[in-house]
Amino acid sequence: MINVVGLGPGDPGLIGRGAWELLTNPNVTVVLRTGRHPAVAALREAGVNFSTFDDLYATESEFSAVYQRIADAVLALPGEVVYAVPGSPFVAEATVPLLRRGAKKRGRAIRILPAVSSLEAVCGELELDPTHGMVVQDALVESLPVNPQWGLLLTQVSNRLTASDLKLKLLLVYPPEHAVSIVRAAGQAGASRREVSLAELDHREFTHEDTIYIPPCKKAHHLGTAMEAFLSLMDVLQGEHGCPWDREQTHLSLRPFLIEETYEVLEAIESNDSDALAEELGDLLLQVVFHAHLASREHRFDLVDCIESISRKLIRRHPHVFGDVQISGADEVLSNWHRIKQGEKAASTREGLLDGIPNGLPALAQAYKLQHKAKQVGFDWPTVEGAWGKLCEELRELEAAVARKEQEEVASEMGDALFSLVNVSRFLKVEPETALRDASLRFRHRFDEVLRLAQVKGLDPRACGLEELDKLWEAAKRKGF
Repeated sequence: MINVVGLGPGDPGLIGRGAWELLTNPNVTVVLRTGRHPAVAALREAGVNFSTFDDLYATESEFSAVYQRIADAVLALPGEVVYAVPGSPFVAEATVPLLRRGAKKRGRAIRILPAVSSLEAVCGELELDPTHGMVVQDALVESLPVNPQWGLLLTQVSNRLTASDLKLKLLLVYPPEHAVSIVRAAGQAGASRREVSLAELDHREFTHEDTIYIPPCKKAHHLGTAMEAFLSLMDVLQGEHGCPWDREQTHLSLRPFLIEETYEVLEAIESNDSDALAEELGDLLLQVVFHAHLASREHRFDLVDCIESISRKLIRRHPHVFGDVQISGADEVLSNWHRIKQGEKAASTREGLLDGIPNGLPALAQAYKLQHKAKQVGFDWPTVEGAWGKLCEELRELEAAVARKEQEEVASEMGDALFSLVNVSRFLKVEPETALRDASLRFRHRFDEVLRLAQVKGLDPRACGLEELDKLWEAAKRKGF
C-alpha cells in the first residue's frame, strides 16, 4: 500500500491526525518529496526515519522529469509506504497524478489522505474568502490564462527570475500600478504579507515560501472583460430606459450601416492607418454585436452561437491543421476549403450551385464569385486566351451598340464587357474588386496632386483645359502619385 499524505502549509500542528500516525509508524517506509519544509524538524524530533528526493532536483533540467523519477521511485518501494508532500496532495502536487496512474498500471494499492494546503493559509493571511471568486495558477505554466474579473493566486514563484517573467506576462493584462500582495511562509509563525505595484513585483528576492495574489482589476486590458462590458452596454442601450433609436432598430434597418462600416474598414486598410483601422473595426464589431443582440432578444441566437459557429467552421475547413490531411501549399488549401464548403452546402437546404453567393455583394465581387462557381462544374475557358477573345468580342458589340445609339443595349453590352473583363482578371489571379479600389485610390491621390500643382502655378483647373491638366497629371505621375 502506498499512502500519500500532506505536511500542511508549515505548522506541524496542521498535519492531520491520520497522516501523523502514518508518519510516526515505525513499520512503514517514509519518504518525503522534499526535506525543505518547516514541518520536517518536527518529524526529526519525533524520531521519524525518512529519506527525501531533494538530490534529484539537481540531476534534471525540467521539473516534469524530476516528478516522473520521484513517482517511479515511490512505486518501486516495497511494502507499506508513506509518501509525504508539502501542503495537500490534492493541490498543486504534480507527483500525485503520476503516482495514481502508475499504481493503476501496476495493480498497486494507493490511498491519498486530504490535508490542509497552503491555499487555506494564504487566504487566511490575505483575509479572503475564495468562494467569492478566485483562480489558482502555477506561475511556471508557459501560457498563463488570466481572467481579471477574479482574484488570481500564483504559486511556484520561488525566485526573482520567475517573478520577472511572470510580471511581463501580467503586464499584458494589468496596469503597472495595479497593487499585488506577496505572502511569505503562510501557515507558519513567521508569516508575512507585503503589497507592491505590479511594476515592482521583481524588485526583491523570492523564495519557495512565497505566493502572489493579484486582486480583481476593472482597468485590465482583457478581451473577455472588454466583451462582457460591451454586451452590458448594449443591454443598457436597448433596455427599457435606453436609447429610443437603438430600441427601434431591426436587422433590416441596420443593413445600410453594416455596408457603410465595412467600406470604412476597407478605406482604413488602404490608407495604412492603424489608429483608424482599430476605430473602424470597432464600429464594424458594433454592427455584429448589434445584430446578435437583436436576435438574442428574440430568443433566436446570441453572440456565443455566432462565435461557436465560426470556430467549428474553421476547424472543419482546416483539416490540414486540426486533422491529418496533408497539403502541398496555399492553392491546395483553397481547393480543400471550397470542396468542404460544397459538401456543407449540399447537406443544407440550398440546392443551386450559385445560391451561396449573396445578391448584396458589390457587382465586381459577385461576378468574380459567380465565375469561380461555374468553373467548378467545368463551365470555363481552358486558357486565358479564350477569356481574352470573349472580352474583345464584347467590346466590339459594345462599340456597335454605341454606334446605333441604343442606350438600353449600350448598358447591356457594357455589363457583358465588364463581366468578361472580370473573367480575364480571374485567369490572371487578380481580385477585381480590390484592383479597381486600388486604381480609384491611385486616381484620388494623383488628382489631388494635380489640383495642388495647379494651385502652386496659380491655375484654375476648371479654366486651364484638358491639355494643361494632362501635363499636370503626368507631372504628378512622375512624382509617384
